[in-house]
Amino acid sequence: MEIRKLTEREFDANIELTQYAFLYTISEQQKEERRSRFGEETVWGVFEEGALCAKLALMPLEVYVHGVKIKMGGIGGVATWPEKRRRGMVSGLLRRALEEMKAEGQLLSYLHPFSIAFYRKYGWELFTDNKNYTIPVDKLPARQNVPGRVVREVRDIETLRSVYDQAIRRYNGPMTRSRDWWEQRVMNGIPYTAVYYNEADEPEAYVLYAIEDRKWITEEIFWLNETARQGLWDFIVNHDSKLKEVQLKLPVDDPLSMLLPDPMVKQEIEPYFMARIVEAAAFIEAYPFAPSADAAHGSVFALQIEDRDAPWNDGRWIWSVSPDGSGKLEPFRASGDPEFPADPALAAVPSVTVTIGVLTSILLGYRRPSDLQRFGLLRTTEAAAAALDALIPVRTPYLADYF
Repeated sequence: MEIRKLTEREFDANIELTQYAFLYTISEQQKEERRSRFGEETVWGVFEEGALCAKLALMPLEVYVHGVKIKMGGIGGVATWPEKRRRGMVSGLLRRALEEMKAEGQLLSYLHPFSIAFYRKYGWELFTDNKNYTIPVDKLPARQNVPGRVVREVRDIETLRSVYDQAIRRYNGPMTRSRDWWEQRVMNGIPYTAVYYNEADEPEAYVLYAIEDRKWITEEIFWLNETARQGLWDFIVNHDSKLKEVQLKLPVDDPLSMLLPDPMVKQEIEPYFMARIVEAAAFIEAYPFAPSADAAHGSVFALQIEDRDAPWNDGRWIWSVSPDGSGKLEPFRASGDPEFPADPALAAVPSVTVTIGVLTSILLGYRRPSDLQRFGLLRTTEAAAAALDALIPVRTPYLADYF
């Protein structure tokens, strides 16, 4: 069994496996379009006797973590021929992908799981949910007639991007988007668009949507303030004569249910993407912690990370956060008794034991340390968990993209 990158001559084998695994067929034109973009992502494959047996795509992307731009390796297109399944091929691909991401300085990895339980085994953990609404037309919010205007069919990417780039800053984990990503991943296949402009003719909100079988289907929606939000809602409500319901996918902290005249509508929380820290020491160093409560000395923890698939993370560390919020991981050096560090002054610091997946969910703001300590997923004392609570900034995770 050989694991290596696919070459251009193996593009057709890659497409054949993709179509079989995901149960769709692409046209010759679509195939040639994909062929022209084949080098934009790295496809790793498992080969036996020269035949492709399993594969995954690795995309170089960037995300914001508490406002800091972080390199991220996006994993997609994971597939195996059925007769080759359950032989550890995907396990080998994921471990090889982790090595590749580490070498490329990608501190995080995202993926959309076919099975959450499967990817948890390899260190990925949920980091964001969606709140999905289905609102009957008779329960839509009342029109407010706000100032400004809504313009349909605005497809200028720079206009949409100007809103997106500002709106995502209030969330944790969203992607930065290149122009190619906008063209190929966001706007491709979108039937309708609308942009709200304020009285100064500045774009402050947009919605990408479809209308099918009298259903308004929101593909993406962002706004910068409440006036802009209401401006889009006025536009949506003006479709009431041709709709029976409106569907939206929003961040979990969205207050829409408080704003509806009758919030007795269908609301679902949908687990969405998973994330994983690739290199813990580098990620902790890049992470913007809240300033330490101990203004003189900062905060220190004895951290045990459990990570069987990225051995460079697995083991004991001294985790320190300085008074200004700068973090650092240093190897835990034993002296005599392996349970204690070389520096006796560190012997009394709080001990924290956690898997790499749970650590990821904490640092991306998906779950608070105190909650995870109570559930037994963060093994430490209540006091240490509370100290970690104070160091982790509060910001709702949200990802509008899919790959």
